[in-house]
Amino acid sequence: MKVAIVEDHALFADFVRVLCERELGYEVVFNVTLGAGVVERLLVERPQLLILDLSLPDMDGLDIARAMRKDLPELRILVLSSLRDPVSLYRVQEAGVHGFVDKRHQNLAVLREALPLVAGGEPYFAPVFGQTTHSIQQDPKAYYRILSVYDQVALSMMGEARSDAEIAAALHVSESTMQSRRRDIMRKLNIHSTPKLMRFAIEHGFTRPEHFPAKMEVGPVRPAAFRGGGAP
Repeated sequence: MKVAIVEDHALFADFVRVLCERELGYEVVFNVTLGAGVVERLLVERPQLLILDLSLPDMDGLDIARAMRKDLPELRILVLSSLRDPVSLYRVQEAGVHGFVDKRHQNLAVLREALPLVAGGEPYFAPVFGQTTHSIQQDPKAYYRILSVYDQVALSMMGEARSDAEIAAALHVSESTMQSRRRDIMRKLNIHSTPKLMRFAIEHGFTRPEHFPAKMEVGPVRPAAFRGGGAP
C-alpha cells in the first residue's frame, strides 16, 4: 500500500508517517506540509491512499481532493481536520472523499481503525460529520438553500467585519446595493443585528478564506462546493 501524506503540522505529519510505516506496513511515497506541487506528484507516484489536511498554508486542501477525484479516481482519500463547522463539512461531503477523521475529538485508536478501512475500500467518517451534514440536509432553511452564492460570498466578508463600502468595492457594486444586500441576508437568516450576523458567519465557517473567492464579479460565478439559491 503506497500512501501520500499532506498535513501542515510537521510533528503530526511525522506521527502519521510512523504509524503508516511501522504499524501498518504501508510505503509512504511522500510526506509534505504544503499543497504546492502535490497534484503533480500524486499523478507521478500514483499512491493508493492520500491522507489530506484541509487547512494548508498555501492552498485549500479540497482543491487537491477535487483534482484527484477527476484525474486519479481510484485514489482513496482520508481527510484529517480539526474543522467541524457546517460549511467545512458540507464542502468535504461535496468533494466526494472517502473518510474524515476529527483531529480535535478523536484519538490514535480511531486513526488506526480509519486508515485500513479507507485503504481497503470502506468509508470512515467521524460521528460529527454525519450529524452535521445530516442536519444541514434535513433543514429546509439550511444556508445553501436560502442564500445565493453571491449572498454567501458577501456574508463571508461581513463575518470579517468589513464595512459595506469595502465589500461593495470587492464585489464591484454600489455601497447602497451592498447595504440592501446586507438587510436581505439578515432577513433570510432571521437575524436582526450586525453583531449577530457576524457571529453566525464565524460559527458556521463562512470566514474561512479558502471557502470563497477573494473577489467576485457580478454574474454567473458558481463555486462548485455550494448549491446557491440563485443569481444575485
